[in-house]
Order: sequence, then structure tokens, then C-alpha cells
Amino acid sequence: MANVRKRKKEEGFTLIELIVVVAILGFLLAIAIPRYMTAREQGAAAATKANLHNLATSLELYLTEQSAELPAGDQAFWEAIKDYVPTPPKPPKGGSYTYTKTDTGYKIEDPNTYTIGGKTYKYYVKESGIIVEEEQSPQPQSPQPSPTG
Repeated sequence: MANVRKRKKEEGFTLIELIVVVAILGFLLAIAIPRYMTAREQGAAAATKANLHNLATSLELYLTEQSAELPAGDQAFWEAIKDYVPTPPKPPKGGSYTYTKTDTGYKIEDPNTYTIGGKTYKYYVKESGIIVEEEQSPQPQSPQPSPTG
């Protein structure tokens, strides 16, 4: 009988042990989650840059092989490159890339912004496949109405 009582006392973890384990897990998660989110955002930015580069290359191939002029608009752009890009890529954060004919060439743009290292960027590619990483200025905070009374 004494053996059963002794065994029952030794089973399981104490409350202090469980609290220490939970605290350690919380500390590790507090470090890991921000790093994961940063890596995820960097991956999405890299994917959109690769997509923009591929779209620009497809357009340049079309222009060279067909001896064609730049497409006039977004719909004409997708029609022109359909043989080079059968399935149009989508930005990692959703939406769709937009094409604009400019005075100096063209611009293919991702509608999304990407926050990396505390800075927000917008990506687009212009003529000759030059990828532009444009830093966005922080949006001014609108003043909150103060309670009157």
C-alpha cells in the first residue's frame, strides 16, 4: 500500500515546471513569429520582382519577334504576351499586374505594397526590364476628433 502512495506522488509535473515550460515557449515564439513574418514578406517581394521581370522579358520577346509596337493598354498587353506567358502570374498578395504604355516605353506594376525592415515598397518594371523598387512615404495619420464636453 505504501508503494502505491509513493508512486502516485511521483507522477506528473508540478505547476512550477509547467509554468516554466510555457514561459520558455512564449519567449521562443516571441522571437520566431516576427522573423517568420519578415521572411514571408521578403519572399513575396522576391516573387513579385521575378514575376515582373518575366512579364517584361515576355513583352520584349514579343516586340522583337513580331517587330511590333508597344500594346496600347492593359488588355492588349495580355493578348500580346499570351504565347509567351500562357497563364498570367498573379501578385503574391493578390490582385493582378497592370500594364501602362508611357511616353518613354511601358510600366508593369504590382498594385500591392511590401513592408520590409520597417520600410514600405512598391514594385514595377519599366522599359528594358528595369525593376524599380520605390519606397513609399508613410501615410499621415488623420487627426482623431477629441471628445467635447
